[in-house]
Amino acid sequence: MTIIPFPSREIDPQRVAADPELSAFVTANAGSGKTKTLIDRVARLLLAGAEPATILCVTYTKAAAAEMQRRLFGLLGDWSVCDDTRLRQALSDLEGRPIGDYDPLRLSAARALFARALETPGGLKIQTIHAFCEKLLRRFPLEAGVSPGFRVMDDAASAAIADAARKAVARLALKGEGLVAEAYARFSVALDFQSFQSMFGAFESARGRLAAYLEKHGGLPGAVADIWGVCGFPEPVDPEAVELRAIAALNLRTWREAAEVLAQGGKADAKNGAALAALASEPTFHGALACLFTDKGEGTPATWVAKTSGLKSHEPLRAGLLADQEALEEARAWRRAAQVAVDTQGALILANAYLTAYAMEKASYGALDFSDLIEKTRDLVAESPAAAWVLYKLDGGIDHILVDEAQDTAPDQWAIVRSLAGEFFSGAGVPTATRLERNMFVVGDEKQSIYSFQGARPELLMEQFEFHRDRATGAGFRFEKVDLLDSWRSTPQVLTFVDATFSSPELATAILPRALAEPITHKARRVDHAGCVDIWPLEREEKGDVREAWDAPLDQETEASANKRLAARIACEIGDLLARGDGVFDKGLGERGEWRPARPGDVLILVRRRKALFEEILRALKHAKIPVAGADRLALSEHIVFDDLVAVARFALFPADDLTLAALLRSPFCDLTDDSLYALARNRAPLSLWQALTARAEERPEWREAHDLLTRLLEEARERRPFEFYSRLLGARDAAGRSMRQRLLRRLGGEAEDALDEFLAQVLAAESRGTQDLESLTAAFASLDITVKREMEAGRDDVRVMTAHGAKGLEAPIVFLPETTLSRGARGTPLLETADGGFLWCASAKGDCEASATARERRAAREEDEAYRLLYVALTRARDRLVLCGRVAANAKEENLKGWWGALTAAFDHAEVSPHKRATTCRELQILRFGPDPVALGRAADAAVAATAAPSWTRAEAAAEPHARYASPSQLGEDAATPAA
Repeated sequence: MTIIPFPSREIDPQRVAADPELSAFVTANAGSGKTKTLIDRVARLLLAGAEPATILCVTYTKAAAAEMQRRLFGLLGDWSVCDDTRLRQALSDLEGRPIGDYDPLRLSAARALFARALETPGGLKIQTIHAFCEKLLRRFPLEAGVSPGFRVMDDAASAAIADAARKAVARLALKGEGLVAEAYARFSVALDFQSFQSMFGAFESARGRLAAYLEKHGGLPGAVADIWGVCGFPEPVDPEAVELRAIAALNLRTWREAAEVLAQGGKADAKNGAALAALASEPTFHGALACLFTDKGEGTPATWVAKTSGLKSHEPLRAGLLADQEALEEARAWRRAAQVAVDTQGALILANAYLTAYAMEKASYGALDFSDLIEKTRDLVAESPAAAWVLYKLDGGIDHILVDEAQDTAPDQWAIVRSLAGEFFSGAGVPTATRLERNMFVVGDEKQSIYSFQGARPELLMEQFEFHRDRATGAGFRFEKVDLLDSWRSTPQVLTFVDATFSSPELATAILPRALAEPITHKARRVDHAGCVDIWPLEREEKGDVREAWDAPLDQETEASANKRLAARIACEIGDLLARGDGVFDKGLGERGEWRPARPGDVLILVRRRKALFEEILRALKHAKIPVAGADRLALSEHIVFDDLVAVARFALFPADDLTLAALLRSPFCDLTDDSLYALARNRAPLSLWQALTARAEERPEWREAHDLLTRLLEEARERRPFEFYSRLLGARDAAGRSMRQRLLRRLGGEAEDALDEFLAQVLAAESRGTQDLESLTAAFASLDITVKREMEAGRDDVRVMTAHGAKGLEAPIVFLPETTLSRGARGTPLLETADGGFLWCASAKGDCEASATARERRAAREEDEAYRLLYVALTRARDRLVLCGRVAANAKEENLKGWWGALTAAFDHAEVSPHKRATTCRELQILRFGPDPVALGRAADAAVAATAAPSWTRAEAAAEPHARYASPSQLGEDAATPAA
């Protein structure tokens, strides 16, 4: 790849950050080589003599940890086989030293690093924070207060425990006595089913913070008292009592007299007078509000009181009504505050019961979830009485801490890092095995902090930098802040557009939280590579959309919908650019990279949610015969594979269920056509469908084959456990030699393979929890809610369609952003978190009191900032080309659109972009383009794949072992039978 070399007088910031002699906090732009810098740092630590076992490298995801380990071992492996000349050059480039400094002894030491790293007991500690915490807890279980044999729950186990905890709360509530029963009854009536379930989902999401809040105030009573104090009450108050006091304070005589006067006026005055007269005789709080306030009493004070001419000659009456209006406004605020406090109290009672039940269920399983790993480790190293002992034992084992993706590190995780590094800068401590001082390395980018739902706070990065810098420099250690502004990923046009998008101080502060706004700046290193940014006109919904059929699904997109049209345009453009062979730069070709024609795997489409547009894009790409990887997330219980496999178990349990059997006959297992199924099912009475199939199996080949398979299933269901039952089913072969797994994948596509594998994994996990029969399995799977994350890494030559959240860490030459007009809207649960870590419950903004309104505004501001950081992540995934598009409602005005679209259109008017933008065409569509047109290189040749016949044994069914023996590793042999002497 052609780049700008650093001038000799300019210090390479990556080399400074990788210096093993100092501690460094690195803030980096997207594409600036954060991972490379971290790998260089580890390599230089090893070169400087650090023991591999003393290096702890913590990252955020398993994929990132695996990638870092792969790249590090690749680097060390290359050194081990390099000749002297190449190795000297590589080490010189890494450390910045003259080539002559590397004598044979140093070269030999560098070559030996690969073996040293491999032979380190336990391997190099490059792992996720959760993996590190698990390992630490297993080392100190008694000090941490956990079972030495604890197991870590996966998503399925967590979902099962959460479901069991909800049922435990319901059982407690059904006893009909106590605070839990009262709160459960009230919310179950006030909320619809989905909202009630979402309430417990909110408790689950905030479980750790809720527990900390309750603990902070000494339990439920203290938290309830805090709630009433936050809402402005020294003690609990009934909202109805607030209403009664407000009604009692009204001057109803004034209302009657005003009503009599207004009755003599015009139509509006007469209407208002009648309302006053009715309320004067039978006053109600909500009626009084509706009379004197807009929006049925929820809005602003009605202006007719101050403006009506009917009271012009009766100003004392007007003054009396205005006084009551003001008093009612104050009473309404107090009434809302009391209602928020009552609702929050009830919600907190249920939350406390849920947390207690969840903890009991986990204890019965002897399990910890990912949140527990963090919390238990934090307590172990920072707060427990044994913390000093644990840190003492670790003091000689960790000399160098490296933290990757630090912007996603939550406060509890930072507390762990602070405790581990507590002795690094506080004195001599335990002498290290080398001359190196103990140090730390942290790299992150606040602009890419998009995981607030997991506790991440971008402002913590700078707070932690200041804390560690002050502690290190105060003790006389070197501590540097290094900014990596150079981007090696994207073309100058893409980076200029990114800078223009966030050029306003408001947006710069939104994505880069600072006391004073700092400009967002990227320095392009691919200076002689041209790219472009396109913005398409919005697809507008058509007015008066008439549904063609009254029974059509409500979520079905019409043929003329904007989503369908936009998806079709995207598919057409991808087809065209593949046909033209638009050039993309491949840094893996040649020594410095080369341009080549685009392939499907070079295209990445990023949406903000997996809803209608997401599905339409997948459908349009498949219709256009463009290879597509499918959805990046699969809701297992919603996938048709799940339905087919569960239908198998239901049929085996109850063959007389005609609907289940009909669905199974249409599935790939039996593969009957609609006509064939209709011929079998019609006029069968009084026989069940299974009886009809049994009686008529010989009439058609497909009926006979289906009957043979189903008969075999019925036989095996009686004697096989669930996993063995399903494994044998998927391995069974039809007359053509195809296994049932192959038939499923042939009908449903490659993405069904992930659903199949996850289903089998869940069956195996269910067996480990004690589920040994199909009936128990189907009951357990009835409430299964598992989402399968599919790996969408580059490598497969398919178009990738995924959310911008899921794309973090990925990149592609060509990126489409089709959901740029999505408004933030009313998101989030009624559970609102206050600035001091408390909680309030309010279902809607109309019911907000001052405290809940402040909490809601705080959440909205944080969500808006995170939405712009998500835009930054999406834009910076592109290497060569960006395509921006979207849809808009029929009656919406484009100039009023805010959010992403507003920022992107403003960027096209920026001084660095506007002079270089131009109109061009994309088929019949008129678009704006910043940058030159992509260079057409001709369609890429299809990769030749040599077909190899599978060995014959792969088509044969494995024979059962005659004497199955189950291994018992703990069996010592005392019970083994021995022959008599």
